[in-house]
Amino acid sequence: MKKPIPYLLLIFLIIPFLADAGVNSVPELKDLDPAAGMMKGIRNDIKKSIYVIKSMRPGRELPDLKFYAYTVRKDDTFWLIMAKSSQDIDTLLSVNGLSTPKDIAAGKKIYIPNMRGVIVKGDNEKAVRRMLRENSIRPEYVFRINKCSGFGKKYMFVPCGKISNLERSLFLGTGFMYPLPSKRSPHLTSRFGMRRSPFNHRYVEFHSGVDVSCPMGSEVLAARDGTVVFSGFEGGYGKLVVLQHEYGYRSFYGHLSRPLVKPGDTVQRGSVIALSGNTGRTTGPHLHFEVRRGGMAVHPGVLIKD
Repeated sequence: MKKPIPYLLLIFLIIPFLADAGVNSVPELKDLDPAAGMMKGIRNDIKKSIYVIKSMRPGRELPDLKFYAYTVRKDDTFWLIMAKSSQDIDTLLSVNGLSTPKDIAAGKKIYIPNMRGVIVKGDNEKAVRRMLRENSIRPEYVFRINKCSGFGKKYMFVPCGKISNLERSLFLGTGFMYPLPSKRSPHLTSRFGMRRSPFNHRYVEFHSGVDVSCPMGSEVLAARDGTVVFSGFEGGYGKLVVLQHEYGYRSFYGHLSRPLVKPGDTVQRGSVIALSGNTGRTTGPHLHFEVRRGGMAVHPGVLIKD
């Protein structure tokens, strides 16, 4: 299969960004208490930076950009962390390379900056300037934050920068539709994540998608506009169709009885691309639906509302 297409945002850039900026260590954020000293300082800096940029105050009034490392706790969620840190969706997903809110899990280390914004590759000056123009952000603010005088740096933090509506919808799961024609609630025979192996219950394995029960020969629909990059037999997937979407996302449709598309075909959201089946490593007829970004399996929230 071909490698995913390159994309500007939604990739894990915090580590190379910190290395490029010469930052060797990041302070640990012990808790998210908004009244605690460190978190209170973060929230105040966020408020100040938004005021400076939206009011077009001099760039020298912006606080220095800082990052804090936080280890996710058992009861933390993406939304809880966002609210307590006074952050927004775009900042947390861009800085941490998140693919879905469900990427937040206990023990995971994430980074929280003291202002809202996104990390981008500085070598795409045209895209960066477009982001500044669309969000009314003066270039001087970017130069002040990144301690530079132009767009020549490999990685840059754009204060108050935003991702596109499409990228945000993909993150939230609304960018993909249910891949079967039934309007009933999906009957999931296996969910995303760690599970007991259906072939040997003594073993635990990672399940990279969701399995949806459906009769043999059910029509399988493209969950989003895309290009077919694979159509054929692929190991445990059995007969498989893979679609390439924007920003490095791919969707997988496995255990098919018959693919109806070939590599290179362009398909529209909701179009029939295959018939479901029972091929490959299965215990019965069903559709295996999987979403990947940059080669990594992500939670297909379009099917799971919990």
